[in-house]
Amino acid sequence: MLKDWRLWFVVPTVLALAIVVVFPTGYLLWMSTTHWIITQPGVYFDGIRNFQNLLASSDFSSAAWVTGLYLVFSTLLMVVLALGFALALAGPRSSGVLRAIMVMPLVIPPVVAGFTWRFLLNGEIGFLGAWVFPAIGINVNMLADPVGALVSIIIADVWSRTPFMFLIFLAALQSIPRDYYEAIRLDGARRWQEFWLVTLPMIEGAVTVAVLFRVIDAFNTFELIYVMTKGGPGRATQTFSLLGWKLAFQGFDFGAAAALGVVMVIITSIIATILFRRFMRAAP
Repeated sequence: MLKDWRLWFVVPTVLALAIVVVFPTGYLLWMSTTHWIITQPGVYFDGIRNFQNLLASSDFSSAAWVTGLYLVFSTLLMVVLALGFALALAGPRSSGVLRAIMVMPLVIPPVVAGFTWRFLLNGEIGFLGAWVFPAIGINVNMLADPVGALVSIIIADVWSRTPFMFLIFLAALQSIPRDYYEAIRLDGARRWQEFWLVTLPMIEGAVTVAVLFRVIDAFNTFELIYVMTKGGPGRATQTFSLLGWKLAFQGFDFGAAAALGVVMVIITSIIATILFRRFMRAAP
């Protein structure tokens, strides 16, 4: 029995957390240790064989490489663009219309964004792929070329997800007291010194949080990549999420797909822990 009556108010939250987090996680762990292939009869405990087969497969190493490239380059571009737009639109005289335009891609579903960029980059009928790129000397069908396809999904994802990071940076910039800038200007500091000595240290926590959300989102991105390339050509854009879908719904190997899910959870948790500790050090 709970002696403190106030703890009873926590019980519904704990139960909801157990239903939506603890149980699915435990079920995933159990699936990852089973031999569960739909086309084969019987489900039985198989230990760590799923993990051994997964880590030894060329599909996993290829997906890890693609996911790493996709995560690093898309995150860097998002941070640079979001911070640049936030700095430009953080002032009191900045237009609310421009801020609204900047946020518009955020309300567009990833599936719609994927279809839009797929048609724009199409080498036969797309405005960019068939007209703009050839006019400037780029005669590559972006979605049919391995490097071009990876660049294409990065561009589409940056366009779709940057507004969220922009909002985080904008809120952080607007929370910085103006007194700090006035004090450093009295010391004769230049614009780049204001950014380096005042702005950047003050928004370090916001940058860490934005990158943390981005890492989690990048590992879960599926719809946009599936609509644009389905992981192709070949395995050029096959990230972990695409590989998991192929293992489960093309290979019907639920055990291997669950093992990949566990590996993704472990990788994401490690990165999130590092970033969270960074955030706690940056917090005032």
